[in-house]
Amino acid sequence: METENTGANLTQMAYYGRQTIKFGAIAIVVMIVGRTFLTAAVNYWTATHPPAPPAPTAMFGPLPAINFPARTNDQKSLTYQLETATGYLPPFGDRAKVFLMQKSAPSLLADQQVKQVASQYGFVFTPTQLNDRTYRWTKTQPITFNLEMDIQNKNFTMTSNYLSRPELFNSSGLPTDTQAAEQVKTFVGSGVTLSPDVATMSGITKYLKVSGSGLAEANSFSDADFIQVDVFRAPIEDKQIYTADGSTGLIHAIVSGGLSGNNAIVDLAYHYHPVLYDTFDNYPLRSVTSAWQILQGGEGFVANKGTSDTAVVRNVYLGYYDDFNEQDYLQPIYVFLGDGGFVGYVPAIDPKLIQQAQTSSTQ
Repeated sequence: METENTGANLTQMAYYGRQTIKFGAIAIVVMIVGRTFLTAAVNYWTATHPPAPPAPTAMFGPLPAINFPARTNDQKSLTYQLETATGYLPPFGDRAKVFLMQKSAPSLLADQQVKQVASQYGFVFTPTQLNDRTYRWTKTQPITFNLEMDIQNKNFTMTSNYLSRPELFNSSGLPTDTQAAEQVKTFVGSGVTLSPDVATMSGITKYLKVSGSGLAEANSFSDADFIQVDVFRAPIEDKQIYTADGSTGLIHAIVSGGLSGNNAIVDLAYHYHPVLYDTFDNYPLRSVTSAWQILQGGEGFVANKGTSDTAVVRNVYLGYYDDFNEQDYLQPIYVFLGDGGFVGYVPAIDPKLIQQAQTSSTQ
């Protein structure tokens, strides 16, 4: 009897041992597979539900309002239609970078420095001092040129009497678009150092012809009397840079085919202020819907009215506003582009972080 009981016990132990091994193996496989699926599920959830970024820190504090030029009455009376490809305003994030800009400072060497710059542009005679920051030089050959320069930031304008000289209306001597842009940048760079955010830009050209006492856009190169060149600051993270009229660059020039060399640049303006690209912070944005309401209410800035009293807006972007005057910060703007050349701007920063924000603006 004892032998039979012992045999039965051993059989049971073997059975239960096999069952334990079997179910244990199944449990291990389930745990491995389950862990794999759980890890995949957690990773998927994390990827599709990322944690909210920290709130914009706005370390510069409240910003000065963008100093747009004064609006005219006909700009205020425009009506607006939204005709984007989707029929809706495009989505934008809740924040954008604001960059510190470098301010110019007086220098004891300013007088000597600007005279050296002027000599590089062919103006070697003693200048006239117009005010505490502006000098004017004049030369009369080969035509009359005037150069006015800010002795503190080296920004300048160069003008001439080219429109009163018909011999300069010469399309056959005009350079190509690329040659004209490079000629202008080379000329400016001979007196002041071009920063990479301008030096790397190719420039935008336009053909011009004489019309009455002024200039109009020509239909083609063969119909042109001059080439206009505009060089803008390089985009920042795919956001374009816009100036007050939407079309004039920080470097703006007119090139003639009737003169050679540097004298062919018969009109030139240089308005550049350095951006400290390494010194920035994130600021909250007002919604694009709010910006659209502000524009419709006549409180936005119209850079170009276009050809109609009804602005049909086709595209909306987030860009940056580049003032020809010195500004403390490079700030983002909502840009509305429409038919007939319409260009409108609305400041993009949340008005709660703008100094002396207009109380009439839609929040």
